[in-house]
Amino acid sequence: MIREMIRTTVRGIGVVCLTAVEVTALSVWLGLVADADPLSASALIGVVALSAGMLVEGLLAHVTVNGWSRPVPARAVAALALAETALWVGWFAAVRWADGLLVVVGAGLAFAVALVPRHTVMDNAVRGRNPLASLVQRATIGLAVLQAAGATAWFLVVSGLVFLPEWLVTVPVGGFSANAVVGAALLAGAVFARHLLAVRHALRTVQRSPNSGWRSSRGTLRK
Repeated sequence: MIREMIRTTVRGIGVVCLTAVEVTALSVWLGLVADADPLSASALIGVVALSAGMLVEGLLAHVTVNGWSRPVPARAVAALALAETALWVGWFAAVRWADGLLVVVGAGLAFAVALVPRHTVMDNAVRGRNPLASLVQRATIGLAVLQAAGATAWFLVVSGLVFLPEWLVTVPVGGFSANAVVGAALLAGAVFARHLLAVRHALRTVQRSPNSGWRSSRGTLRK
């Protein structure tokens, strides 16, 4: 029971860290590119920062599921980090000049479709399978929809396309606009839920194998 509590606690910390890394990377990236020219140094720095954040996220996802017992598929994780960065950049390019709510929602739907293979490949890699063993799973469709919905809500609030209640706008938020804080909170909620579901799905699938489980950093805990 104690070992199970330790495993659950460590995984919970991993999900929190995954959420913090992704939300921070996305917030920094959006802050740098929101009003910048697409070919400016600011935009380039933002994309580099986002790529680094996605890479750290991928490494943390692997460790959260497998501990340190299984080698990290470095090439797959790096390729997925670049792919997700490209998807975020493409999504933002579509919504940046949107002239209405329907365009933003449509871009979100396209974003969700594009994210399904990314999440499926990541799930395969984390579970120790051939990353390209499958490109679509029922679970990863849900993860993609959740991520795209969070991104859409985040953009709608941050960009001001959705108006906040007056009582919320007037609340002091330490130098940040109320739209930025509420948008970040919506994004964080969606990101946390997605990572929690992704880790649970990967663990449930991994534990069906007779030689699978989760080990501590010393590789001593196995279920």
